[in-house]
Amino acid sequence: MKRNWFWGIICILGAILIFGKLFGFLPFTFSLWKIIGTLICLSVIIDGIKERSFYSPLFGIAIIFYLFKEDLGFEDISLWLLLLATWLLAWGLTSIIHPKKRHIEIEDIEYSTNSIINITSSFGEKVQYIQTNDLQYVTIDSKFSGLKLYFDQATIQNQATIEIDGNFTGIELYVPKEWSVQSRVRAFFGGVDEKGQPSSSGYPTLNITGRIHFGGVEIHYI
Repeated sequence: MKRNWFWGIICILGAILIFGKLFGFLPFTFSLWKIIGTLICLSVIIDGIKERSFYSPLFGIAIIFYLFKEDLGFEDISLWLLLLATWLLAWGLTSIIHPKKRHIEIEDIEYSTNSIINITSSFGEKVQYIQTNDLQYVTIDSKFSGLKLYFDQATIQNQATIEIDGNFTGIELYVPKEWSVQSRVRAFFGGVDEKGQPSSSGYPTLNITGRIHFGGVEIHYI
């Protein structure tokens, strides 16, 4: 039988937490929700370490810290400020160190082939390839994450729209240099940057709309 180390470790840690609550040998106050939240965060931390990402482990640690804030003597700490500081730390470390990702097998790569595409990304990093002959509309909901979208294998018949709803996120869009990109993204503590030079004569047109808070959008012409 194949051994599953990941869930085995999570189950053992869960047992330790429950025994600690039953017999009182851990110096923290536990509730069912604290135990469940801690186990979820630990799974996110372990998975993030496996993927060599700063985002998931740091956010997991931050949320565990918040769950036990009263035991640690930080009753008045703000969750949103804690998450903002964590996101800034994760982004800063990623920008400086550029951790190498472990090899990803072909079945783990996500592709989208529809004309209308909905993309969500939370607490981690995600790469998605868009492969369609009639790109029309893309919605992006990205929170506390890094997101890369590749449109070099997509075709626009006339016009297409990307609508962004981003919070504490970095979004990179890789688009053909032949496209005309019109950006109308509203940014609060963030911005939109373009990398490279387009060679478009005006068509096809990609309209980028929406909003982004505490983050940025980078458009790469390839």
